[in-house]
Amino acid sequence: MAANLAFGKESIIMQHGVFALLVDMLKSLIQAKYQSIKASPFDSHDVILSVLLVAIFTYATASVAEIMLLARESPYCKLGGNLRLFAGALAAILLLSILDPILGFITSAVWACLFMAVAYESRTELGNILGLVTRKLIDIFTRLAASVRSREEQPNQPRV
Repeated sequence: MAANLAFGKESIIMQHGVFALLVDMLKSLIQAKYQSIKASPFDSHDVILSVLLVAIFTYATASVAEIMLLARESPYCKLGGNLRLFAGALAAILLLSILDPILGFITSAVWACLFMAVAYESRTELGNILGLVTRKLIDIFTRLAASVRSREEQPNQPRV
């Protein structure tokens, strides 16, 4: 597997810094824009806030997954990195859409196109992961069913 400089350790640290700076700057601009208004911008943008929380949670989860995959030298590391980057970009776009809805709409349209292109390129990895998860779930449910059947056949056995 060829090394991708965008997903190296130093680059990932820099990307986290850029994300934190961007979110902090947008948060400050929102505070400045709405300081003279009594109502919070989040009162009128509750859907945006909900999606923002999901995007930030996804960013954090994907960051942890990416580091774990990077440590294992997994071929799925790039997929975790892409998910992290897209979740971070979505969070920034959502904050931008509170500041300027038209600019937020335009950037979200570009984001959606890029997301679809990367998802299309990652379809093999996504299919492999989906197959692996499906097999693991089937294995878990098979073991669970076998355990339930064995307890039904031996009802006098004490529970452990």
